[in-house]
Amino acid sequence: MLRPQAARWLEVLCSRRDGVRTVATLAATGALEVELRRAAPTEQPLRHLAAGLAEYERLHARYGRYWERGRLRQSPLVGSPDALLDLTLGRLGAWRREADPLIVALQADEEELAHLRWLTKIIAHLTAGQLDYRLVSECGPVLATSCAILPREADPRLPASVIARRVPWDDQQCLLILGPAAGIAAAKRQVQAVKGRIIERPAWLRGDATEAGLQLRARCQALATGIVHRYAELDALFEDFALGDVLGEVAWLAWFARHVGALERAGDQLVWITGWTDDPHGGALIDALAHSQTRALLRLAEPPPAVRAPQILVNPRWLRPFELFTRALGAPDADEADPTPILAVVVPLLFGYMFGDLGQGLVLALLGGWLDRRFRGRRETARPLARLILVCGLASMAFGVLFGSLFGREDLIPALWLHPLDEPVRVLAVPLAFGVGLLSLGQVLAGFGAERGGEFGRWLRLDAGLLLVYLGLLGWLLHPGAAWLVWPGLAWYLVGALTLSGRWSVRLAALGELVERALQLLVNTLSFARIGAFALAHAALSAAIVTMAAAAPAGAGLAILIAGNLVIIALEGLVVSIQTTRLVLFEFFNRFLHGGGRVFRPLPPPPAMVGVA
Repeated sequence: MLRPQAARWLEVLCSRRDGVRTVATLAATGALEVELRRAAPTEQPLRHLAAGLAEYERLHARYGRYWERGRLRQSPLVGSPDALLDLTLGRLGAWRREADPLIVALQADEEELAHLRWLTKIIAHLTAGQLDYRLVSECGPVLATSCAILPREADPRLPASVIARRVPWDDQQCLLILGPAAGIAAAKRQVQAVKGRIIERPAWLRGDATEAGLQLRARCQALATGIVHRYAELDALFEDFALGDVLGEVAWLAWFARHVGALERAGDQLVWITGWTDDPHGGALIDALAHSQTRALLRLAEPPPAVRAPQILVNPRWLRPFELFTRALGAPDADEADPTPILAVVVPLLFGYMFGDLGQGLVLALLGGWLDRRFRGRRETARPLARLILVCGLASMAFGVLFGSLFGREDLIPALWLHPLDEPVRVLAVPLAFGVGLLSLGQVLAGFGAERGGEFGRWLRLDAGLLLVYLGLLGWLLHPGAAWLVWPGLAWYLVGALTLSGRWSVRLAALGELVERALQLLVNTLSFARIGAFALAHAALSAAIVTMAAAAPAGAGLAILIAGNLVIIALEGLVVSIQTTRLVLFEFFNRFLHGGGRVFRPLPPPPAMVGVA
């Protein structure tokens, strides 16, 4: 697990006619990154279809939301891309002739329904007010009214001849405007200039606010019923013209043109699909090809010379949330270690030590568990982050037991180890010892990478001696009698520097590097003292809140205790998370990880289709 794994090179041979379909089938697995071999003959199989695909994209921008309601079907028998695109555009032309009138009516109904719902909400606010809506609805012909919805920060310069009344609204402004017809027209232009919307009162809307509300609800119900019927008619047209049989295939053509473009030629009738996969044995790819009945041959082979393989992090599922830290620097190179398994121990220890409280940790764990369930099935970083919150919450609970802290109170449960404010020196010293071990481990991991990169001899000569010097200096600072521990490491480093090959300038540079890197390690070690400082700050803030709650009356004290703990969870939770990330990335990773590896970037999946026999 400490080693990243190189992605496998794959080669797929298929007919030119099936090239696009085969790429899309493989990309749907999320395990394909396409890369053409250098100097190989290539072709753009869809270049001659650029005009037709542009027409499809234009139609998709206009009608796509109506097509997405239907099922896009994948047929085992598909013609050439030329014939398929011609067939699709022809069907779409026939479908549009019948669908356009329905869509025009549907959009008008949806627009009217949206306006009427807003107007219903506005009038609902007037029902309990002193404004007589009957007077508003019956004004004219000299006076006119209008409603406007504007962004909260908008400041329209309305004419002096109109009167504007604000209506309570959510996160926007709502104005009811009254004035002469000319003034209302000018006010509308000002509203539109600040990106506001005009809500017109329909001529049929009469009566007071209560009567108008009843009329609006009846009209909205009729419009909603009509919209459902029109969508049903459009769905029926989708099936009548069998758009599901062709739109999915053309969507794959458009996807290929955007994300792939070219393939490698293998004669007049065949093409190669080449690239990388993170599927080590190709099982998922083979299954996808077999399920789609695509005629293609797949093999995993050695990559071409002088081509860098993407690096894959190979970790069990429960370790993958901690890959967020490793991926923050990119990807480990082939000769670098993957620290993810180590982070599964280090990150919870760092966070829990700085945020040790049984009750507050429980809140974080419950929050992480809830977010984990909510984001289930998603591939983005939200779910791994939720699992990190869960793990860090559990670590906080464990340290809360050790510190005897429950929602900031230290009188409810006994401390299995110590109360931080009672022994601040020990609280500061323990992280320093932890930092020494972590930095030393970083030096060892650097040797692990040097062994893979063929530089183990140099690491053994210099870095191993530096590690001994570092440990000797720490021993000297802790106890003057341990000063002799520095000399074996210094001798090791000097002998190693003298045995380096090259000019004397290389050896002298290595000696200067010893001083710089040893001081850097000592400074990095002191950085870990802030872990103890944050633990003390967390305990002090909790104690302050408990003291304030104890001094207040019973009801107010409970409110202070709850509010204070929420502030600690939100504020200190964020600060401790940032500090944990900083220590991992800039103190630990800096010893051995530079993230110079090539990141595996699979093709985005094509539009989903359902298979048919």
